[in-house]
Amino acid sequence: MPELPEVESTVRYLRERIEGLAIKSSEVLWHRTIAHNRAPLFSDLVSGSAITSVFRCGKFVGMRLEGSSEQFLFTHLRMSGSLDVLPDSMPLEPHDRVVLYLSNGKSLRFNDTRKFGRMYLVSSPEEITARIGIEPLSDSFTPEMLDSILCARKGAVKPTLLNQSLIAGLGNIYVDESLWTAQVHPLTPCNKIPQEKRAALHAAIVSILSKAVSLLGTDFGDGVVDGGMYSPVVYGREGEPCKRCKSEIRRIVVGQRGTHICPACQSRRRTAKAKGQKDATRGRNASRAPSRRGRKSR
Repeated sequence: MPELPEVESTVRYLRERIEGLAIKSSEVLWHRTIAHNRAPLFSDLVSGSAITSVFRCGKFVGMRLEGSSEQFLFTHLRMSGSLDVLPDSMPLEPHDRVVLYLSNGKSLRFNDTRKFGRMYLVSSPEEITARIGIEPLSDSFTPEMLDSILCARKGAVKPTLLNQSLIAGLGNIYVDESLWTAQVHPLTPCNKIPQEKRAALHAAIVSILSKAVSLLGTDFGDGVVDGGMYSPVVYGREGEPCKRCKSEIRRIVVGQRGTHICPACQSRRRTAKAKGQKDATRGRNASRAPSRRGRKSR
């Protein structure tokens, strides 16, 4: 499924090609692509509108439309959806689901092999954005913000990071990458992750997403973004040596999602042992203190 970097790359591609253009007409080739049973009205509602801006919200591609009234068109690519701008003269592809014919002789085509993608035409962006959590590349996503999300929850960390109502845009690939980088096991209870690991996880999320955006997304997946150059270090690498410790990467299932880990670097026992060693060290130091004070008093 396309995640934040792939969707961001799609938005930047579209922004250069369709902002400022008008929608002359549209064609819905698979009615279920248009959510809320609005397919019969879709063409009438969008025709004549100008595309004034293209933006991303979580995993959604958003477009602001201005016509007789202001509207917003949100597209969720789901598993295999993609958006492309092509000349009207090019024949439609078998998996094209919705086509917007533009004022410059080109068309915006939503192609979706698996038919899971959806388009939402709404009068207010809050109808979509109200359900979406914090953007992990925004200034608001601080280490303290991640702490507040994790420390309040007892569930496993991976499903929590995948929860779009908490953090927007993270998906299976980049959660696996971030957890590996921070050396956190995906089944670790959120409120049991030590503070230094939470800080490392925050840094990993921000740096990995930023790098992936700059590289147009991942080179894995269904070809949603042409030329994606981010190559995962752990996701999809089952059986390969870990790039950090050379142990064999394993695939497990967490929350019904295929998950890739290094069993050595991301061991839950290792984290617990490290915390136990710190506690033991504090205990030894505390037990020695009275003895030292006693010697000084004599």
